[in-house]
Amino acid sequence: MSSSSLFPLLPPVGLLLLGYGHVARAFLPLLVSRSKWMGHQLGVRPVISGIGSRSQGLYIYPRGIEAALLAHEQDPFLRFGGEGECLENPEAFIQAGKAVGASLMIELTNLNPQSGQPALDHIRSALEAEMDVVTANKGPVAYAQAELQTLAQQHNVQFRYESTVMDGLPIFNLAQFSLQAVGIQSFRALLNTTSTLVLSMIEGGYTREEAISEAQRLGVAEADPWHDLDGWDAVMKTTILANTLLEGQLLPQMVKREGIGDLTLEDIRSAAQAGSPIRLVSQANSRQGDLTAEVGPRKITSDDILHVGKGTTSILSFETEAMGTITLVEHASETRQTAYGVLSDLITILQQRRTKAS
Repeated sequence: MSSSSLFPLLPPVGLLLLGYGHVARAFLPLLVSRSKWMGHQLGVRPVISGIGSRSQGLYIYPRGIEAALLAHEQDPFLRFGGEGECLENPEAFIQAGKAVGASLMIELTNLNPQSGQPALDHIRSALEAEMDVVTANKGPVAYAQAELQTLAQQHNVQFRYESTVMDGLPIFNLAQFSLQAVGIQSFRALLNTTSTLVLSMIEGGYTREEAISEAQRLGVAEADPWHDLDGWDAVMKTTILANTLLEGQLLPQMVKREGIGDLTLEDIRSAAQAGSPIRLVSQANSRQGDLTAEVGPRKITSDDILHVGKGTTSILSFETEAMGTITLVEHASETRQTAYGVLSDLITILQQRRTKAS
């Protein structure tokens, strides 16, 4: 019997998908394309036990739905809404999902940079229900990373968030599995692709409005693009990096913030023409237990590693005790990369489950 014919016989892993924006739409076909690999390597078959969004409703499917069926639908809520049980709120959605066998929630709702809510409560509820959680939402991690990690440990589940900073680039997996005890001391980064794209397009002669529209068309901008341009998205990411890589205990309000909204078109174009383009730079330093972090527009000279940042390029450069400078670059960031980060976290969780069971 071929491996493909055995796939339907593999034990299912029930997933709850909460939030149905650009990332969720990219995640489903990616999950389908890697499902046979997951079956061969991990011995499981992922199925969707529930799907929900604030605007389209929350639905649980007791028998589970193959991801391929949802991925091929323009609007899966129209086709499957009548087949599932409709729940009134996310808490009931999570509890009902747990009751039908879902063991992992993928949280992809919109960013709230002021508090991380309501996504923070969604994640708490899932962890308390002894479900593993993967999120691409920066807010809950920036505001309550330590609490959520402790909660996951108390309930013997995992909480992963690789996609919150540089899409699918494995920053946290790299730090956890490959750079233990390397001694990271500081970092500088271009973390907000919307601001980099907008600045690059203005340098090329576009208006601010045209540049923002292009960022929205590509799906890299937040639902409210001013979360990007005012620096809040970068502050969330800087907080997460500082707390994870530099062992900090920062809250977003503790990161000094200045956006690019007050820059004039002339400011932006003249700096680029002089060879030192302006970029929204994130940085943090830890010296003798004192951790500081900030986000703001800076001129980038030609000899600076961040100078390569154009379009939707993201860059993270950190200084370490054991290995000197390490720099990660992600070119042409798109929603698919964020979706891959979610898939990567899902695979890591399933691999660790398998290790525990063996």
